[in-house]
Amino acid sequence: MSGTSVTPRGGVAAALVVVYIAWGSTFVAMRVAVRSLPPLTMSGVRFLAAGLLLYGWCLWRRRRHPEAGWRAPTRREWRASAVLGLALPAAGTGGAAWAEQKIPAGTAALLLATIPVWMTITSRIVDNERISVRTAGGLALGVAGVVVLINPLAARAPDPLASGVALGGALCWGCGSVYAKRAPHPGQPLLASGMEMICAGVALCLIGAAGGEFGRISAASLISDSGLALGYLIVFGSLLGYSTYEWLLHHASSQLAGTYAFASPLVAVILGWWLLGEQITRHTLLAAAAIAVGVALIMLPRKPGPGQDETGDQPRKPPVAQLPAPNRHQHGHPSDDAPSGRENEPGPICCCDWPAP
Repeated sequence: MSGTSVTPRGGVAAALVVVYIAWGSTFVAMRVAVRSLPPLTMSGVRFLAAGLLLYGWCLWRRRRHPEAGWRAPTRREWRASAVLGLALPAAGTGGAAWAEQKIPAGTAALLLATIPVWMTITSRIVDNERISVRTAGGLALGVAGVVVLINPLAARAPDPLASGVALGGALCWGCGSVYAKRAPHPGQPLLASGMEMICAGVALCLIGAAGGEFGRISAASLISDSGLALGYLIVFGSLLGYSTYEWLLHHASSQLAGTYAFASPLVAVILGWWLLGEQITRHTLLAAAAIAVGVALIMLPRKPGPGQDETGDQPRKPPVAQLPAPNRHQHGHPSDDAPSGRENEPGPICCCDWPAP
């Protein structure tokens, strides 16, 4: 990847730590936020604020550097962003926030850590992608970890409905990530992330309003710990987390950047125990180990053989993060519904397309 060889290792390591902590701590912040704020509206405000800020920054960049290809998104890209916003931030993170009214932050984080499991299964069903022996082992471990974590026969099993909502959000995120491979994206990942968060924020606020959540918001709740947690989610969980992760995708391998998928949930478990006094039982430790190892087996590549990709199963193709960027010196703006010539090509990686809280 361009820039990898000239980027100091310390910068990459620092960025990884920021992503691990920022996204691991968001589960703790959500747990605090839903104490006084309704979960769906809180998540909607979080994503709407962060999305508008990202979109505004990209708009400023487009006006300042029009020659660099910062064009306005098309209607097709907005439609795809609406689908992805509903499937990923709204269902995934919004569902986790709703679930954290009744389950610990660490439990929600571990359930969302299974997103790569559902991505792999969906890719197998939709795209007929082959599953290697190692990946199959990772799937088995991930599912086993979920069974251990939410086993209703256990002495202190988490709330089944809340666990089901969080797990359903992970499933939606996995399915949405597979759709994102073929969905039209703007050329700038942060712009795509901003669009998805705007769509998710609007949808969550509308659902929250329909459910009567607006009546549960008071001035006292906004200046409480919950209000501070909401601010933390906007600044650190969304703006800092997504922008740092996007920087990582340009300065480190996508596999190294993707290690947060099993590192951040472990951070969430530790922070939940340290800051919120959440109990870590033997079942939690066993489930965390199984899910983390399973996700690592799915996401971390092995050395490919001749003519194989990183899974060792299919002909080698460049990962999305390493595909050549679109011509950034094209001028003119395509009409909203006119084909861009890239409909059948994978778009650039959007930060929201990866399993992140």
